[in-house]
Amino acid sequence: MPFALHPATIDDAPSIAAIFQAAFANDHIMSHFYPNVPASILWEKDVKFYHDLIAQDGIYGERIIKAVDEESGDTGSKAVAFAAWQYPHTLTEEQKRAKEAKSGSNRDKPPEDSNKPLIKEFFAQLLAGRKRWIVPEETFFLHILAVHPTYHRRGLGTTLIRTGLEAADKAGAQTYIEASPAGLPLYLRHGWEQVDEMVIDMGAYGGQGIEHQPFLMRKPGAGSKLGGAEG
Repeated sequence: MPFALHPATIDDAPSIAAIFQAAFANDHIMSHFYPNVPASILWEKDVKFYHDLIAQDGIYGERIIKAVDEESGDTGSKAVAFAAWQYPHTLTEEQKRAKEAKSGSNRDKPPEDSNKPLIKEFFAQLLAGRKRWIVPEETFFLHILAVHPTYHRRGLGTTLIRTGLEAADKAGAQTYIEASPAGLPLYLRHGWEQVDEMVIDMGAYGGQGIEHQPFLMRKPGAGSKLGGAEG
């Protein structure tokens, strides 16, 4: 297998951001966030986000794992997919306040010409779901899984998922995820079950129809009889 897993470093932020943008370019909700924002502004925003996320590795239970193509011919290999896991962790009261302040600050200041009402509604429902279902000291949380479209259906999604699920099963812990429609079949095969969902009337935000985003929970050991790798 020409792919290998490694912890992401700060230097990987641009390649991680590029994978994210490619993977979610046509997302059913997020593709409507920034219809009139220049690509250069979005690039700066995403690179900074992943730089900061990788920099806090371990502080809030964060573990960012990248998959690299060792046969790409590039020096140092080419990152083609990544997973951002949040492992169970315990924060001090000071760390809790700092995390709330930081996340709130980032969400309250989207770029100019963003679809701010949609972004506000999306994150309100997302965070409400996390508050209902995640126990930080006990729950594993896969909050981002992204595979570059060029590398779909090579087993990378399964490989990145299993790194966290093995740890969760060993700990006897549940695992939470917010599933995109594209990723839902993969997650169901790995034993997740829907417990909740986000519902957004896109007509209120310049789009069409009603969009759903399932919130899933997996019990330890679920989906253990999996067949060949996909994703």
